[in-house]
Formats: sequence, C-alpha cells, structure tokens
Amino acid sequence: MVAMENKAPKKIKLNYARIITAFLIVVAVLGAIALGSKYVAILFLIVNVLGARELCYVLEEEKTPIQNLIYMVLAVAPFVLMYLMHLSFGNTYFYLLILSIVIMVGLIINLWFGKLDYNKIRYPFTVLYWGLPFSLASYFLIFGDQPRDIILMSIIILIWTSDTMAYFTGKAFGKNKLFPSVSPGKTIEGSAGAGVFSILVGLGFASALGESYWKWAIVGILIWVLGTLGDLVESRLKRVQSVKDSGSILPGHGGFLDRFDSLVLLIPFLLLLEYYLRA
Repeated sequence: MVAMENKAPKKIKLNYARIITAFLIVVAVLGAIALGSKYVAILFLIVNVLGARELCYVLEEEKTPIQNLIYMVLAVAPFVLMYLMHLSFGNTYFYLLILSIVIMVGLIINLWFGKLDYNKIRYPFTVLYWGLPFSLASYFLIFGDQPRDIILMSIIILIWTSDTMAYFTGKAFGKNKLFPSVSPGKTIEGSAGAGVFSILVGLGFASALGESYWKWAIVGILIWVLGTLGDLVESRLKRVQSVKDSGSILPGHGGFLDRFDSLVLLIPFLLLLEYYLRA
C-alpha cells in the first residue's frame, strides 16, 4: 500500500516592493481622509489624471506629450464641466451616475462576449470609463453637504481588504482559475478569500459604527464582486491591447490603472447607494 503524501501548503513569497508601495498608498489615502473629504477628492483627481496618462500608453501606438495631455484633459473634463455648471445633486447628477453605471455594466458584459475595438473608441472610453467615475466622486466629496470621512475610510479599507486577501489566499491556496481567458493569475480560491474577509470586515464596521449589519454585509459583497469584475475589465483591456502592465510608477503594482481598476468600477455603484441613503 502506497503511503499518502502530505502536500505542504504553498509558501508565499513576499513581494517587498509591493508591500512598501501599498503601505505608502495607505498612508497617503488615510492622511487625506484625516484632513477631510476635499483632500480625498484632490487625491482622486490626481489618480484620475495619472491614470488617464497611462491609458494613453495602453491605447496609443505612438505616445507623444501632446497625446498625454489630451488624455489627461479628457479625464478631468467631466469634473470641470460639473464645476462650471454649478451642478447640484439633483436629476442631472443622478443621470450622469446612471450613465456611468450603464457603461460599467456594458464593460462587465463584454467580458463574456467579443472584444471591443478600444482604438476606435479611445477618447470616449477614456472619458466614460476612467474620467467620469473619479469626477463624480471628486465632485461629491468637494461639494456634498455631508461629511462622510469615516464611511469613506471604511469603504476604502474594505476595498484594500478584498484586494489583499484575494492576493494572499490565491497565492496560498489557489488551484482553480477564475477567468483564465482574461486573467490567468486569478483563482476561485483567491476570490473566495476576498469575499469572506470583505463580509467579515464589513460586519466589523457595522458593529463599530452602530449601523445595520445587513447594509454593511451588502457593501462588503458589492466591493468583493464588483472589485473583482473591475480588475477583470482592466485585464481584458490590457490583453486586447497586448500590454502587460499599464505603467511602472508604483513598484510591485504596475501603474495607477492596475492599482485603482477595482475602485473605478465600484465608484458609481457606491455613489448610487449613497444617493439613495441620502434620499
């Protein structure tokens, strides 16, 4: 009788560049939250501009300073227009929010269907996929009439929890591919780990803030599911464009597109939830 072999668990190799970069991002974001929502909005606008610059790298064959500028202007154009219009948080803002959600749902559905020709739609894609969500969030944080610093911090920590646990549980236990045609590195086990920890941390925030457990469980699930889909949407973009990383400005993470791909897809859905809670 052949003795059964005990398989040792996978050893996780720590990526110190990734850890240090993540720590610096955490410090920057939490520092902005501590200073107030307006500083988070400014941080979002910076991410918006630098991410748009990387979209130029992904979508354009020949990159020039003028093209970089065009992409950065396109990304902040929705925010500038909202500011010039003195947009209130009524119907127009709501319609822009719904438009952003429709765009994101379309990109999610596209994961299972034919490839988009990103080159033909590169300018509107930059505005609608990247620029509009961050502009909506920045405008809300600057001109919204209610401070949401604690809630914002809680949501951002939930996003980090989901992303971090997907990485570590995937490295430790990952065997079954989640969506190999789009992102071969992601596993079902990693996604499951992200989901479990997102819900648990969400329930912890509900207890700490004295709010509904159901509400925060739903927020945790939204962040888990939509965050994963956001990552896949950006992976599909890079795969179609034959690009490995959107940039190298964030060691261990690639670029701003790679780091904030989950957040950009989440933003309109979280803002819609906030919209109804305010109503």
